[in-house]
Amino acid sequence: MTFLPIKFHQLAHPIAPIMVMLSRMLGVQGDRLRKRQPLARHFAVLWLCCISLFVHLPAAHAEQPAEYRLKVAFLYNFIAYTEWPEQHSVNLNFCIYGDDPFGEHLQHLRGKKTNEQEILIRHTNNIEDLPGCQIIFISRSVMHNLNAILNQLGEKPILTISDSPNASQQGVVINMSIKKGKVTFEANIASAKRNGLKLSSQLLRFASEVYQ
Repeated sequence: MTFLPIKFHQLAHPIAPIMVMLSRMLGVQGDRLRKRQPLARHFAVLWLCCISLFVHLPAAHAEQPAEYRLKVAFLYNFIAYTEWPEQHSVNLNFCIYGDDPFGEHLQHLRGKKTNEQEILIRHTNNIEDLPGCQIIFISRSVMHNLNAILNQLGEKPILTISDSPNASQQGVVINMSIKKGKVTFEANIASAKRNGLKLSSQLLRFASEVYQ
């Protein structure tokens, strides 16, 4: 099952049909959707976030590929549905390593909180900075050096994310892709466990492939 089975051109449709689709995905109907615990609330926010990304972004940012507007919304859910070992930091450092494909779309993630921890966005081209991150997006521009990147991280509790072919099979925890106009993702739970991370079953149910 894919995470959000909706094509890009459909995201400008009214909110009501989207919420009906959401209720079907979660197996609930009518008013029961509002009573569902955090899962329903998170995914409802995600849908609305996706709509705002497509409808309200200024035309000046049109040069960024449309897929990355939606992928930013996915990033928040990946973070929200990941459990780290006990941490004492009030922040989660989200590092973009290599070229940044998201551009101004990252403003929709900047300053968001999950489990009372604020997400701080950092950019780096220095591999030695990576152990200080809790989440790392590994850009396509540095994927040729993936083995060195993963070796640098060792077994530290770091959530790695990318959008490059076969990245999860090589050890990246979550890898996004576009299939038939939809954003889908794969998850490598073996890598997650090795890094001391726990991916929620509520997240994994939407993965197109899970590597164990």
